[in-house]
Amino acid sequence: MKALLVNPWIEDFAAYDFWLKPLGLLYVASYLDKLGFEIYLVDLMNRHDIDLKRFVNVPRDKFYGTGKFPFVEVKKPDVLKFIPRKYKRYGAPKEFFYYKLKDIGKVDIIFVTSTLTYWYPGYWDTISFLKSYYGNNVPIVFGGFYVRNIPSHARKTGVHIFPSNDLNRLPKFLEQVTGKEIKSKNIDWFMLPPMYELYNNLGYLVFLTTLGCPYKCSYCIAHRIWDGIKFKPPEVVVFEIEKYVETFNVKDIVFFDDAILVNSKKHFKVILKKLLEKGYSKYRFHLPNGIHARLIDEEIAELMKELNFKTIKLGYETSGELQLKTGGKVVDKDLVRAARIFRKKGFTEREVSAYIMVNIPGQSVEDVKNAINFCKTEGIGFSINEFTPIIGTDDWINLVNKGKLTGLEDPLLLNNTVLPFWWKFGMSENVVQYLKMYARKVKEGENYD
Repeated sequence: MKALLVNPWIEDFAAYDFWLKPLGLLYVASYLDKLGFEIYLVDLMNRHDIDLKRFVNVPRDKFYGTGKFPFVEVKKPDVLKFIPRKYKRYGAPKEFFYYKLKDIGKVDIIFVTSTLTYWYPGYWDTISFLKSYYGNNVPIVFGGFYVRNIPSHARKTGVHIFPSNDLNRLPKFLEQVTGKEIKSKNIDWFMLPPMYELYNNLGYLVFLTTLGCPYKCSYCIAHRIWDGIKFKPPEVVVFEIEKYVETFNVKDIVFFDDAILVNSKKHFKVILKKLLEKGYSKYRFHLPNGIHARLIDEEIAELMKELNFKTIKLGYETSGELQLKTGGKVVDKDLVRAARIFRKKGFTEREVSAYIMVNIPGQSVEDVKNAINFCKTEGIGFSINEFTPIIGTDDWINLVNKGKLTGLEDPLLLNNTVLPFWWKFGMSENVVQYLKMYARKVKEGENYD
């Protein structure tokens, strides 16, 4: 059968391509390929597609392959009418979508993926577009994080939803959807490479070397999605990198694991050593997903320096007693130790920075300011991220139990950009903007209060 895989539009007040690739969908592609499907991909969010420039002016890369998406302004959902900002659809224009679908021709089944729950209008519009193009004769399967997280909401699309992360459940599911026999194969899908060969051009490559996380942070859902942590053998990781770097001739290689430093002696350090042996120090490597400061040691910092790591993000989140209340993955002394190791090895605040979260339940303004000042004192960079109460996390459950959320909010209202405008139990929009300005002034070496 001929399968079309689609990475859908994003609709939000803001979106930026920080190495966004639909890895889950690419693993689905590899799995379907093993089942004998003929695979086609339309990635509406691939800014580097060769054909895209024929239809829209694509903003130039900002740094290391990242950059702004093309966009069009679209009607703001009614539930967001009170937000004084423009709402946009990010990604390729409809004309590009038509062109790609016409080139692919008839298909037997369509798969659409998803990520953040509050981006669902973009997913829904993508599905509506596909329905209008193919009619009702081609089944659409909807999966990914949003579907897995709130399947009852995803069902409103009227398509087939696959709310699982176990791809070995796909054959039986597809038999029910298509009415055709699908031979089951017990495949360890994570050992397959993400099927990047479906692209005509890429500006960077993103890889996963692990699944899951052993930590149980109150604001994070990773430990609920995956059972423990699973490691991809280092030789398999290196093979995938070699294969696709050679194919696409990119300069930037990104690891998007949730907990890449766990068991590093047998895993990540081995990967780094193998890449060094193969001469990969001429490339640029990135860790944008918030690594665990507690697990940093001098050897791993030295390997990162030798291998030309340009982006190393540390998960710090906040100062104060909330460090322990939210899970205890990092305390100040862990950050001090990691920062000093990185500085000793020659890294600067340009390469090493910490994520600081704003608006965590129970967080004070002083908690945020202290965290900012702490990073500045230790000579590492920092970036401000606004808290999102992700459905199913401990924080979300506690907020519902305490009556601070109903549990029935439209996912759009839980967008971290939107939350401060209406949620009376957290920081207001004015306070959030004050803290962002405070962070900006501290970075610039100025006093601000």
